[in-house]
Amino acid sequence: MYKYILVLVSVGVFFGCSSDSATDPNDPKFDVPEEGVTLNLNNTFQMIDHFGASGGFQDQWVGKWPDATRNRAAEWLFSTETDSQGNPKGIGLSLWRTIIGEGSADQANSGFRANSWFREMECYLAPDGSYDWTKQAGEQWFMSKAREYGVNKFTAWTGSPPYFMTKNGYVFSTSDVPTFNCQPDKYDDFANFLADVVKNYENKGYNIVTVCPFNETQYEWNAEVGQAQQSGTKATNAEIATVTRIIDEVFTQKVVNAKIMIPEAAQLKYLFEGSGNTVNQVGSFFNTSSPNFIGDLPNLSKNIAGHSYFSNGTTNESLRQRKSLRTALAGYGLDYWQTEYSLLGTAYQQNKDVSTLQEIDYALWMSRIIHTDLVFGNATGWSFWTAFNQSTFGDHPFRFNLILYQPNSNGPAHTDGSITDNKLLWALGNFSRFIRPGMVRFDVVDPDYGETASVENFMISGYKSTTNNEVVLVCINNTDSSRDITLDNYGEDFEVINNSFEAFTTSMGSNLRKSTMNIDNIRIPSKSIVTLKATLK
Repeated sequence: MYKYILVLVSVGVFFGCSSDSATDPNDPKFDVPEEGVTLNLNNTFQMIDHFGASGGFQDQWVGKWPDATRNRAAEWLFSTETDSQGNPKGIGLSLWRTIIGEGSADQANSGFRANSWFREMECYLAPDGSYDWTKQAGEQWFMSKAREYGVNKFTAWTGSPPYFMTKNGYVFSTSDVPTFNCQPDKYDDFANFLADVVKNYENKGYNIVTVCPFNETQYEWNAEVGQAQQSGTKATNAEIATVTRIIDEVFTQKVVNAKIMIPEAAQLKYLFEGSGNTVNQVGSFFNTSSPNFIGDLPNLSKNIAGHSYFSNGTTNESLRQRKSLRTALAGYGLDYWQTEYSLLGTAYQQNKDVSTLQEIDYALWMSRIIHTDLVFGNATGWSFWTAFNQSTFGDHPFRFNLILYQPNSNGPAHTDGSITDNKLLWALGNFSRFIRPGMVRFDVVDPDYGETASVENFMISGYKSTTNNEVVLVCINNTDSSRDITLDNYGEDFEVINNSFEAFTTSMGSNLRKSTMNIDNIRIPSKSIVTLKATLK
């Protein structure tokens, strides 16, 4: 009897405890609420100035082709219009970068390889001091079309002084010219040349916001005569400072509105680290204790240009460089413009067999670089190099251009050709078409990913207008699975009209294709870039 009673008591205690403590794992009382993405709209960072691209050396050719072809290219690059289904016709660039030619195309012997004819440039200035403003007609055509489409910011740059000002008579370096390839007694001529070209553009109504007299001065740009592939010159920081002081004086004398952008570094790390005479350029030019200090020049831009090439070998290094640059610039009150990027090097392969990559993989990689520049580098401007490229070697068509162009004959005498849009074009459009100048970036917290994991898998950045209630999210899904997004603080901190977003998707099968996503059904497809746009209530 005693054992029987003990068993009954034990069973009763067991069921009583089980019932009271609700240890059933399926009991809803023990559900942990799933944490969603948080949009901290009031925690803001940089104001966006522009998204752009460079005509490089090659808009000079497409810009002289028949209207049907060149107009299509201009529409892809600059249009903010949509078709009848609401799909963008173009990527709506807000800045165009144009080259100031150095005259290699005017020389009897430029010293370039025969197959590099497409990088030879005309020069407005002749050796006798006269100007011919009809030259660079292709570049001028694209500038005019950009302005027609509403682009109101332009930058100009040059790779070398005109050939008749250089030490060796060429627009590239040779073994006897180890640094800046310009005769010292021609520094004034170079400064006046830049001022005259920019002033001519300004007189024609172009808003040239910056001019870059020096490009990637860390590199040698050295070649044997007959083997050069493009213009360029090395320059020490001391030489840059000396010449920039002269340019500044000339810009003041000639009332040039454009600002001088110094430096334009070949890699991001050259801006903030290193001990050589061509690196650590922010400190060299903007630290008042530096012998190369030029930060007080009235015509100097407060925007610092760097190129994101070769800065992404690992995710940690990619983030380190951008965070370091951000800190360095903040100390001097300067902004970061990323002025050149394409898929140089091999980092984009991510240790994969290139033959397995699809076109969208290249676009996802570029989007990743844009995201890291914006979110970790606080870039206020971002531009692609170059809008046009003609190489069809290997996977070049997917790496080095927004538009692939192929002339109808292999030489400068060609008269027409074909153009093909690249997935990079539309992926850039996920940013440029919707993040407009004057928008500010705000904080986005994704609980599913830390910094490194987000860059490698799933990235979200947010932007809002300062003049209306428009809000934009750019989502980059590099994974093989779609992802449903819940906005954790929706209805508490913000709401959008109609509780929905316009969605624009770039994937393997679509180019900024428009759809609508309800706030309760935001799904980002695998291997895609999706821009979400809405109006705040």
